[in-house]
Amino acid sequence: MPRYHFDLVDSKTFADEGGAELPDDIMALDVAEEIARRLLAERPELRNRHFSILVTNQEGEEIGKVPLDVLH
Repeated sequence: MPRYHFDLVDSKTFADEGGAELPDDIMALDVAEEIARRLLAERPELRNRHFSILVTNQEGEEIGKVPLDVLH
């Protein structure tokens, strides 16, 4: 199963050191949205500061981004 990483990014990157093994890119993006929602619940001050969860695969290729600003 491929490994995905979920980094918190704005102008800097806060790297995910461990990652997660998931079946595919769709599941990885779903997990990124879950991480973003949990992060906003725990750290509401991050809203409206242009943070995103950047999803990359094990080769370092970008799969997608989930902006924290668009979640409710």
